[in-house]
Amino acid sequence: MEDPEAYLGRLKPIYIFKGLSDEQILDVARELQFERHPAGEVIFQEKDGGDSFYIINHGKVKVLRQSGGKAKLVTTLSPGDFFGETALLYGRRRSATVEAAEEVELLRLGKEAFDRLLHKFPQIRPNLLLSTQSREIYQHVKFSWLQPSEVVYLIARKHRLLLYQSLFPPLLIGGLVAVAAIWLAVSRDALWIAYVGAALELPVAGWLVWNYIDWGNDYYIITNQRLVDLEKIVGIYDSRVEAPLSSVMSVNVQTADSGQRAVHMGDVVVRTFSGPIVLKSVENPLVLAAAVEEYWYRTKSHERENQVAEMRKVLREHLERGTHTTPARPRPPAPKVEPKGPSLGQQIATFFTFRLRFEEGDTVIYRKHWYMLISDEWKPTLGLLLVVAALTLYVAGFWPPAVPLSAVALVLITAFIPLAGWWLYEYVDWKNDIYMVTTDQIFDVNKKPLGAETRKSAPLANVLSLKYERPGLLGILLNFGTVVATVAGTEFRFEGVFDPVGVQNDIYRRQEMQKAKKAAAEEATKRAEMADWLLAYQQVEKEVQTGAAKKAASKGPAAKP
Repeated sequence: MEDPEAYLGRLKPIYIFKGLSDEQILDVARELQFERHPAGEVIFQEKDGGDSFYIINHGKVKVLRQSGGKAKLVTTLSPGDFFGETALLYGRRRSATVEAAEEVELLRLGKEAFDRLLHKFPQIRPNLLLSTQSREIYQHVKFSWLQPSEVVYLIARKHRLLLYQSLFPPLLIGGLVAVAAIWLAVSRDALWIAYVGAALELPVAGWLVWNYIDWGNDYYIITNQRLVDLEKIVGIYDSRVEAPLSSVMSVNVQTADSGQRAVHMGDVVVRTFSGPIVLKSVENPLVLAAAVEEYWYRTKSHERENQVAEMRKVLREHLERGTHTTPARPRPPAPKVEPKGPSLGQQIATFFTFRLRFEEGDTVIYRKHWYMLISDEWKPTLGLLLVVAALTLYVAGFWPPAVPLSAVALVLITAFIPLAGWWLYEYVDWKNDIYMVTTDQIFDVNKKPLGAETRKSAPLANVLSLKYERPGLLGILLNFGTVVATVAGTEFRFEGVFDPVGVQNDIYRRQEMQKAKKAAAEEATKRAEMADWLLAYQQVEKEVQTGAAKKAASKGPAAKP
C-alpha cells in the first residue's frame, strides 16, 4: 500500500491487532491492497478456496449461507469488521458467500502475506482464533432472543482449563472403577464383577457428559446493541444478564494470580450504569476487553456519524427551500365511537380466562404461570372433587338408604359453598396479580380480592439492565421464571411468568423503541432549529448587504467641480 499511515486510524482500534505497536501495525498496512466493489458484486462464493483476508474500510457487506436451496442472510458487516480469516487459518473452503451490500472499500491481504504476518507477529493468531471460534459457535447455536437487526460480533466461553478441571474427577473415578473391576474379575474369575463395574461406570459417564455440557452452555456475547452474559446449569438454572453497549462506562481486566496469567486466563470487568458485568475466567482476557472497547466506541461513532449525516440532509433541504420550518398543524380528532358492551357470555369468558400473555392496545399484560395457580388451587379443588364424588356415590346407591337425601344434600352443599368460595378467591388472587409493559412504562400490580391493591411503576427509560432467572428443573421444563429489571438501584421482579425469555425481549424491544423514538425526536428538533438559525443568519446577512448597497447608492457619485 502506497500510504499506510492513512489507514493507521482504521486498523489500530481493531482488536485483532491488540498488542502491536503503531510501527508494527504500519507493517501490516504496507501488506494490504486496496479494493473497491460496487453494490451487489460477490466478493467470494461459498465453497470457494480461501486465498484472501479482508478488512472493511468503507461500506457494508452481506454474509449469506445456503440453506434449503436458498441463500439466507447470516449477518451484515460494517466498517472495521473483517472476514475471510477462517479459511486461511484452517485451510478450509469458504463457509459462506460475501456480497457487497453497497459500494464497499476493502483492504485485502493475500494468503502469502497473511501467513508472513502471522509468522512475524504470532500474537495475531490467538486474536483471530477468538473471531473464528465465535463464528463457528454462532453457526451451530441459535439464540432466540436476538433482534432481527442485531449483529453478533463475538461469542466467548470460559477457559478450557476449567473444562479440563471439571472433567478430571469423573475421569479419575471412572478409571479407578474400571481398573478395579477388571482386576477383581480376572483375579477371582468372576464375570459378574465386570458387569457391576460397567453398571457403576454409567453414572460416572453421565457426570462426565453433564460437566462438559455445563461448561458449553455458558456464553459471553457481544452484539452491535448489547453485552450479554448467558449462563445455564443443566436442569437447575438458566439466566441471562445484559446491558446496552451505550451504558458501558469502563472495561478492565483482572487476574487472580500468576498461574492464571501464565495460561492467559482472567476476568473482564465491564462497568455499566447498572453495575458491573463480569466475564469470568475467559481465555485471552486482554483481547476480549479490547474487543468490548472497540465495539463500544464503534457504536458511539456510528451513532454520531448518523446524526451528522441526517443534519446535513436537513440543512440541504432547508437551504434549497429557503424557508423556515413551520410546525405541523394538528389533525382534528376523529369522532368518538361508543363501543358496544360485551355480552354476558363474553364477560364470563373474559373473567375465567387463563391466558398468560395478552395485549390490550399498546399494553402487554402477563400473568403468573399456571403452576402458581395450581399450587394455590389444589386444596380447594381436591375438596370440591371429594364433595362431588360423595354426592355421586350416594346417588349411585353406595351409601345406606337410611340416610335421607335432604340431609346428605344439606351437608354437601354446606361444604361445597365455602370450598367454591375458597377456589374462587384463589383464582381471583392469581388473576389480579399482573405485570404490564406499555410503550413507556412497566407495572407490577398486586391486588388481593376484597383487599388492598399495590401498584408499582417505572419509566422504561429508567430501566438500566435486564436479566431472567429460570431456577430448578420444573422451571425449565414448564418454561417459567423471574424477569428482573433494575431501576435506579431497585428491582422490579416479574415473578413466575411464563416464557421469561420472551418477557425480557418484550421489555428490551419496547425500551429500545422508546429510546430510538425519543432520540429521533430530539435530533429532529435540533436539526430543525439549526436549519432555522442558518436561514435566519443568511437573511440577516442579506439584509445587511442590501442596506449597505442602498446606503452606497444614496450617496451617489461625487459632485464634479
